[in-house]
Amino acid sequence: MATITALEPEPRSGGVRVRVDGTPFATVGVQDIAALGLAEGRELDEATTAGLSARAEVFGARTVALRMLAARAFPTRELKFRLQRKGHAKEAAEAAVAALADTGLLDDAEFARHYARTRVRQKRVGPARLVADLRRMGVEEREARRAVDDALAADGVDTVTLVREAAARKLRSLESFAPAERGRRLRAWLLRRGFAAADVIAVVKEALKR
Repeated sequence: MATITALEPEPRSGGVRVRVDGTPFATVGVQDIAALGLAEGRELDEATTAGLSARAEVFGARTVALRMLAARAFPTRELKFRLQRKGHAKEAAEAAVAALADTGLLDDAEFARHYARTRVRQKRVGPARLVADLRRMGVEEREARRAVDDALAADGVDTVTLVREAAARKLRSLESFAPAERGRRLRAWLLRRGFAAADVIAVVKEALKR
């Protein structure tokens, strides 16, 4: 029967490397060592070996997820997808993401609020487009709409103002077109940005009169 010959701290991941019969077998979290009752000299039966392997898969996925989150924020569904694309099993990815959510390191509501506020400030994107983008990333619709409403309220910006600002920027690139074509292109562009049709029509008429 295989025997644990060493439990070694692994500073880079913050985990513990388990050596079995002198060979590195798996790296898991400190809590996993306690949960499985692992110790040097312990012989591993089949059930414990399987449990150790499963926890190592989750720990590996969690380590990768933490590195990704250090670079930028992710919603839970997108993070699961990216972990699986990197080769982690679906079950391990889901368990790792659930653990991060339980500790507060992953929060879809906070992600949605940050995403919406950033896009409103920097990109001048309309509410419908923001909600659609968040939904596409896996944020629930109610959460997405709340985040967009909060973003607009936080900046004290109404949607008509956003349309005007976006239209003013876009018009600079349409100066070479005749008025009718300029209006058509501007309307289409603003609608694709997620602004309400009524606001777009009013702002385009207003802009072309100048």
